[in-house]
Amino acid sequence: MRQIAIVIVLLSLLTPVLVRGDCSDAASNGADAYSYSKKAYRESSFEDAQSYARRARNYADDAKSAAEGCNCNDAASKFDDAYTFARRAYSASKLSELREYARKAMRAAEAGREAAERCR
Repeated sequence: MRQIAIVIVLLSLLTPVLVRGDCSDAASNGADAYSYSKKAYRESSFEDAQSYARRARNYADDAKSAAEGCNCNDAASKFDDAYTFARRAYSASKLSELREYARKAMRAAEAGREAAERCR
């Protein structure tokens, strides 16, 4: 009976780790979303900035999916915000508007990456 109790205690301690999984893909994709958002923010050519914003949007979406896959809800929420801002940057009609949304996407992607790091 005592051995069963020990096994139950050990399983209860290990289960959250096993269920949560490794969020390194979420953190990596989040870092890429941040990087491309930053490039979009700093770019002086509207077309190039838009291309960077599209890549940031795609990486933010991948990061969100990976965060959901490792049950890191805080990171998934931040990456969802990064996706929304990067999508708005990509859809912007002026460079100034694109930069404003790219800056917001940068901040959200960085917050998501930090949250994903905490979920490891």
